[in-house]
This record gives sequence, structure tokens and C-alpha cells, in this order.
Amino acid sequence: MSSEGVDLMNSGPDEKQKLRNSPGSSMDENQAENGKIALKKNITLVDGIGLIAGTVIGSGIFISPTGILVETNSIGLALLIWLGCGLLAMFGCLCYAELGAFVTKSGAEYAYLMEAFGKIPAYLFAWTSILIIRPASGAIIALIFGEYVAKPFFPNCRTPPAAAVKLLACVCLVVITGINCWSVKWATRVQDIFTYAKLLCIAMLTIIGIVELCRGKTEHFENSFQDSYFSVAKIGLAFYIGLWAYDGWNNLNYCTEEMKNPEKDMPRAIVIGISLITVCYLLINVAYITVLGKSGILISPAVAVSVGNLYLGPVTWIVPLFVAASTFGAVNGMVLTNGRLLYVAARDGLMPSLLAMINVKRFTPLPSLLFTTLISIVMLIPDSSKFTTLVDFFSFAAWLFYGGTFFSLLWLRYKQPNKRRPYRVWIIVPVGMSLASIYLIIAPIFGDPMGSLIALAVILAGLPFYFFFVYSDLSPKWLNNGVDSFTSWCQKVFDLAMTDPEEVPVPF
Repeated sequence: MSSEGVDLMNSGPDEKQKLRNSPGSSMDENQAENGKIALKKNITLVDGIGLIAGTVIGSGIFISPTGILVETNSIGLALLIWLGCGLLAMFGCLCYAELGAFVTKSGAEYAYLMEAFGKIPAYLFAWTSILIIRPASGAIIALIFGEYVAKPFFPNCRTPPAAAVKLLACVCLVVITGINCWSVKWATRVQDIFTYAKLLCIAMLTIIGIVELCRGKTEHFENSFQDSYFSVAKIGLAFYIGLWAYDGWNNLNYCTEEMKNPEKDMPRAIVIGISLITVCYLLINVAYITVLGKSGILISPAVAVSVGNLYLGPVTWIVPLFVAASTFGAVNGMVLTNGRLLYVAARDGLMPSLLAMINVKRFTPLPSLLFTTLISIVMLIPDSSKFTTLVDFFSFAAWLFYGGTFFSLLWLRYKQPNKRRPYRVWIIVPVGMSLASIYLIIAPIFGDPMGSLIALAVILAGLPFYFFFVYSDLSPKWLNNGVDSFTSWCQKVFDLAMTDPEEVPVPF
């Protein structure tokens, strides 16, 4: 997001004129008169495809294969799970495409839940995103980055020491957050560079698998469904792990206001982007199976590295390097989008006004970036911060709100049947996705009830905060916008400015 994509906050006339006259400013006269910088419609079809592919392809494809195989216990069922996850992501995106063309506001789930059901569901989503969804996602990817970076330094260990992995994960989060706080342009350049690295790594591993298949190495595909686990709980957990690798399929909806032609380009970008990702994921999983087989994948702590160790000889270090680059880029993409949801929610008066501020020199949502990163770092501390534990914790909360969003599509069709919908998905798609969400919410509870119950408790814990801070407006004095408040102190220290209070209610 460029600096033009952030509202100019409530600065004085001199500051506003200074911002208008600053080098590189592209404000037109209308924007100058309004005293703010409006979102620009500069995302094309190609940009949309790149945003989906660059966000979705991250760390999951390099570590999820082992987890899915553990839950399914067969090559054939594991590949079906990967295909099923791709179809779920595709159908979910098509539902979001209708909602994005119908509710032309950025913020994805937050905007749609607000439109359909009002403030409380939207607040609970924002609350959960702050405490679970986005911090957990950032922590998971950062842990994978730490593991791949540490692996070459501990060649004789099956897995690197947990302390080293967590330290590197923390460094990754801090560096990325620093870049995003300093400059949006730097953050987008980092995203572009590391996207190329992840695509190159996938291509390299896929070519290894194709070469081996052409040589006749097909024995690992015999009796593909033998000893499969078909329990409802295990398949649900396998879908959780696979869908983690597809996570980010909804990120284009966070940029609806910036698309040039969302009515046509959003569905096209979704279909093309998710189709390409699904094909890439299936091909690289075939490569993993061809090279390592079922037993090799199950004992491998890092599947991509294991393939590289077998075939790249003296340059085996290149795979950990590429995977680390991929995960570093994924963390950057996550941090880059973290500020938008919090900023929008705070702008609507559902979060502390401090989160609705930006740095007036850097045009970055400094408070929200720092806040979500701090929670991600806290999630690295417990001994339970393992990949599958955090994925289960993350996925339950995420799919609870995904399901609510699919249901909001059905509800809006019922409540507003005559309102123009530029794009409509077949009704069977949102119905099917609502049912799939119910399954993905309920089924894993039988396999891992504690993680799901904790996530549910954290979500419901948002209700008293809503009624205390938003509904009754009883926020502490030190958190308000008074001269001596903590918010005012942060404004002075970090050079922050607030949203125009005449346009936005601020209950905190």
C-alpha cells in the first residue's frame, strides 16, 4: 500500500500544507481540499493474481506435507486432502468475490460481518484477529523461518534447539516490523524480491521430482490408500494443516477499495491465482513423495531440506536459504496487511483510538503494527508454540469467522434481494462452504478439544470488553484522548496523528 493509501489524520493546516507540498506527493486539488489522502484504485487483474499468489505461497507448503501425512497415514488420501483444500480455497474466494463487489469496503470479513450482522460480530472478529488469527499466523511463519535458518548451523541435530529457533523467529518479526514501520515502499520491495525466491524454490524442487518420475521411480505411489485414517477428527485436522498452506486466499478482499475494476477483475484473479497455486502444490507434493516416499516424509523435520540433501550435493544449503527467504517474505506480507484491519476497526470506533493513528512522516500504521507484532512474539514464549499446536489454535478461530462470512452472504441475499450484485456465485457454493465450515469447526474438537476450547474462550472474552469499552464507553481515563493521556503521549513521542473526529466516532 502506498502512502496515498492512508487517510491524512487530524493535523493542523500548516502540517497538511506541508504534506501536500512534500516531494513525491501525488495529492490532487480535491484531495487537498478534503485534507486527506484517499485510497487510489491502482490494483489491476495482474496485480490481484500476484497478491493472491504471493500471499498464499509461504511457509505451509514446505512443512505441511508431514503433518497431513501424519493425520491421513497414506499418500493417496494426503494428495486428496491437498486437492480438497485447493477447492475449498477456490469456492471460498468466489463467495468473497460476490461480497467484495456487493460491499465495496476494504476489510474483508470485518466489513461483511458489519454489513450483515452489525457491530458485535464485527468487533469479535477484530478482537480475535488482534489476539489470535494474525499474531498466531505471524508466529507460525516466523518459527518456520527460524527452523530453516538454524538448520544449517546444527547439521548433526534432527531439529535445531528450540531456543535458537525462537530467537531467530523473534529477530525476523522485529526486523520485518521495523521495515514496515519505516517505509511502505521498502516493505513492498521486500515482498516482491522474496516472492521470486519462493517461486524459484518450488520450481527447483518440482523439477527434481519430475526428473525422478521420468526415470521410473514410481514405487512410492503403489497402494496409495493403504492404511488410510478415515476418522472424522483426523481428516478435519488434516484439512486444518492443508488449509494453513492456502491461507491468504481472502487477502484480495482487504484491498477492494483499491481495485480498478473489482466487479470483473476480482473473480478472474481468484480463479486464476488459486488454480495456479493448487497445481503448484500438487506438483511439489508429488515431488516430495517421489523422492522421499511415505516413510521419508514422516521422519523428515524439514521436507524441502531433505529433498535438497539427497540431490544437491555441495550446494544443499541453497534449499534452506530459499525456504527461509520464502518464509521471510510471508512474514513481511502478514505484517504488511496487519495494520489495515485494526486501523479500519479503530476508525469505526470499535478499537482504541491509538490504533487509528499513523506516523505523519512515514504514513505507516505504527501502533497497530507494533501491537500485533508484540503479541506474535509473546506467542513464541510457551513450550507449546509448535507448528501443529499454533495451526489448530489459529484455524479454529479463522474458520469460525469464515463460516460466519459465508452465512452473511446468504443472509444479505435474503435481507437485500433487490440490491444490485455485480457478481453472483451459484447459491450452492455459499451453502456448501457454510456446511464445510461447520465441519471444520466441530470435527477437530474431537481430536484436539483443548486448543479449540481455548480459542473459543478467547473469542467470547471479547464480549465484556465490547460492552465495557464500546457500548457503555467506560474506558480508562489514561486511554482516552485527553492532554495527559497515554494516547496523547504516544502521539508526541512517535509523531502520530489521529483520524478526523468529525468523521469517526472514538469511544476509547
